Amino acid sequence: MRKFRTVLVALGAAAAVVGGGLVGAPAAQAADTWQTHDKNCKTLTSLDGQSLGSVCAEVQKRVTDAGSINGYRARVTVTPAAGQWMKPTTYSWSSDGALSQVCSGGCAQQSSAWTSAWSPVKTTAGTYIVRGELPGDFRFDVGASWSDWARVAEKCSTYAAGKFCVYRHERGYRTTMQERGKLTVAPAAGKWIEPRWVRVGTVMNGTDTYKTSDLCDPSCTRRTTSWSATVSRTMPGLSSPLELYASAQVKLPSGETRTFKASLSS
Repeated sequence: MRKFRTVLVALGAAAAVVGGGLVGAPAAQAADTWQTHDKNCKTLTSLDGQSLGSVCAEVQKRVTDAGSINGYRARVTVTPAAGQWMKPTTYSWSSDGALSQVCSGGCAQQSSAWTSAWSPVKTTAGTYIVRGELPGDFRFDVGASWSDWARVAEKCSTYAAGKFCVYRHERGYRTTMQERGKLTVAPAAGKWIEPRWVRVGTVMNGTDTYKTSDLCDPSCTRRTTSWSATVSRTMPGLSSPLELYASAQVKLPSGETRTFKASLSS
């Protein structure tokens, strides 16, 4: 009995006696960790080519021990060139569009390397854009991260061979917008659908610009199970009137070739 009691003391916090048996101590709970998500830096110059320094927007993601993401935070770093200054002013997230001050009450002009505090945590993915002032009444802006793809248009068709859909998606990426076309096919049992191409584009003042993914390069494939493909690009500067669209083409067992489009216009 004395030997048994000695063993229990040696175990200490690693075990306890419950109802005459040994129960292991609970495992320590792993904490969420902050990891790099995106960092984007911009070198700034004056109109006469003089270096003003650089500014970086940085976004981190909060990752659980299970690997999921449950938060985002951001900050700005300025590194003025010798004899220059930079003054961060405001930032915004595309997830809510609210404009916030980098420093409560306003930041001072920074004449040496300086990093802001982290922003309050956001739980939705989005683009972080920070703005500021430079000598000579100039301004800067730099962005990091990206928002989730948002579906803005869709078109589906159903035939004996199955169902196929084309979607148009958009998202913010750093300081630009991106557009994406997505084709999905869901063949009926015992049937096939042959994807030919998927496209995303815009029509502005009668001019159609687009990016196409050739799904028959190097050869066409007849899909007998659910399948999808995407194509994306940075959106060009928009003017009006315009049409924003995604389109695709498939071939069916009947020999038909079907082209269809999802679009919105203004």
